[in-house]
Amino acid sequence: MIVLACSSIAIAQKRVVLVEQFTNSGCPPCAANTPIVFDYVNKNLSDVVAIAYHTSFPYKDSMYFENPVETNARVAYYSNISSVPHSVIDGNYFSKSSSQLVGNIPATINPRKAVGSRYTIQNSKLSLIGNLLDGDFQFTSINADNANEKLVAYLVVIEKNVLKNAYKASPGANEETEYGFVMRKMIPDANGTSLANTFLNGTDGVSLRWTLKNIKNINEVKIIAFVQNATTKEVYQAQMFSPSLPPTAIGYATEDNEEKVRLYPNPSNGTINIALPNERYIDIIAIINPLGEVVHTQAINAQTKSINAELDLENGIYYLQIGKGSTHKMLKINFVK
Repeated sequence: MIVLACSSIAIAQKRVVLVEQFTNSGCPPCAANTPIVFDYVNKNLSDVVAIAYHTSFPYKDSMYFENPVETNARVAYYSNISSVPHSVIDGNYFSKSSSQLVGNIPATINPRKAVGSRYTIQNSKLSLIGNLLDGDFQFTSINADNANEKLVAYLVVIEKNVLKNAYKASPGANEETEYGFVMRKMIPDANGTSLANTFLNGTDGVSLRWTLKNIKNINEVKIIAFVQNATTKEVYQAQMFSPSLPPTAIGYATEDNEEKVRLYPNPSNGTINIALPNERYIDIIAIINPLGEVVHTQAINAQTKSINAELDLENGIYYLQIGKGSTHKMLKINFVK
C-alpha cells in the first residue's frame, strides 16, 4: 500500500507480528512449550519476532534477577499474567497460556500477519563498538487513524540465544539448555517513548545508547522495536535489527590480501607497537574505550610506529581504529596494568 501526502510518500512495511513470551528457566511447562514457540519464530523471522521475559515465578531465574524491574513492569502491563509459560501476541490479539498456542501456532499467527501494518520502523547508524550499543530509530505513521491515538515506541535489547552453562547460579532446573530472545534492556525503560507525530507520514526519532550489561555473547545482541497503542495495547508493527560489529581479529588483510597490520604486545601494559605493511594504508590511529569514547588519537606516517598510551585506562578490551581518508578498520587490544 502506498499513501500519498502533500509533502511525502509513506510506504507500508510488511507486517511483522510480535510474540512476548513470559517464561521461567525452572518450570517444566516452560521447557515443554517455550522452545516450540521460539522454534516457530526462528523459522519465520521475516513474519514474526519475539521477546522473552523471564519471571520471578515459580522458581528462581538468573535472567530475571539481571533485570527484575523491567520484567515486573511488563508483567504488570498485562494484567492477566499469573503463571508461566504465557504467550502474548501483538498485545491484545492473543494472551493465554502457551499450552493453548503451541498446538497450532500458524493458525493463530497467520490472521494477524494479514492485517496491514500501521507504522514503518527503520534504523540508522546502529553499531556495537566495545560495550556501547548506539543507534537511531525512525517510527513513521502510515495510517491516518493513528493521529487520534496514544502510541508508544519501544526499543528492547535482547540476547537471541543464551546458554544455560553461561550461569553458575540459578541457571534453571528445567530441561532447557538454552534460552531464546532474552530481554536485557528496555530503552529508556519499560515505559518506552511516547510518539508525538502520529499523523499520516509523521515521523518520530528515538535514539538508543546503552552500555551492555549481563550480555553473554555480543554476537547474539539484537534490538526489537515495536509500536503499541497505550489504550488498547494493540501492537501495530514490530521489527528486529542487528547492530554492526567491529572485526574481532588482531589483524586485517590489505587490498592484495597478502600483507597484514600487526599489533604487539597484546595484551599491552600501555605501549602498543604497530607494524604497518605499507604506510599508504594508515594515517591516523584512535583508541576507543568500552563506552565507545575516543581516549587517544595519533597521526602516523611511517611503516612501524609505537603508541605509548600511558593514559588512565582501566584493564579490559579496547579498540584501535586505524585508517586513511574515509576507510577505517577496527583492531582489538587488551590493556592489562
